Amino acid sequence: MLRGVYQSGILTVLNSASTDPLALWESTQQGDSDTSSIGIVSDDEISAPVLRIQSSELSKTYIGCPKHPSTLAIKLPYLVVVMKNTNQLVGFEVEVMDDRGQTRTFWTANFESRPQIHPQLSVLPLRLDQGWNHLTFDLAQMTKRAYGTRYTETLRVRFHASTRLRFIFFADRLIPEEDLPSELRLYY
Repeated sequence: MLRGVYQSGILTVLNSASTDPLALWESTQQGDSDTSSIGIVSDDEISAPVLRIQSSELSKTYIGCPKHPSTLAIKLPYLVVVMKNTNQLVGFEVEVMDDRGQTRTFWTANFESRPQIHPQLSVLPLRLDQGWNHLTFDLAQMTKRAYGTRYTETLRVRFHASTRLRFIFFADRLIPEEDLPSELRLYY
């Protein structure tokens, strides 16, 4: 999707306050509409629109970027996710390509209790504080530590219910929250 695009600084793939926050995303919602939903709601804690992904079955309700069959081809090594702990099951996966041409998937979830490294899959526990969390993943370091290879690009990301998302973006360096542009800060 972005293979031929110059990439530096910050590249946002989800901003829940934008006109069409799911423009780049596919969404899957299976099951009872009373217990499963994907949509924009207002979050009272931050007084802003957020994307709510909710379901009693984590595997059946999710969003993925980009829409199939393309890949993101994002070279920026830092993935930043601003998500709310809703005290329900939540997980997400990041599919990357390494310098050996291998596709590797990092799966992190709040119900995983210990890290596991497999040839194509790394499973990581996700610990969230109460309320809103600003998470930063160094994909280059994760790829190096798990597989002894170099990160080259992110192919796809997928977020499974249940959570609330405010932002998802990639960056070329670690950026403290106070140094982010105002439109990417949780609290303005």
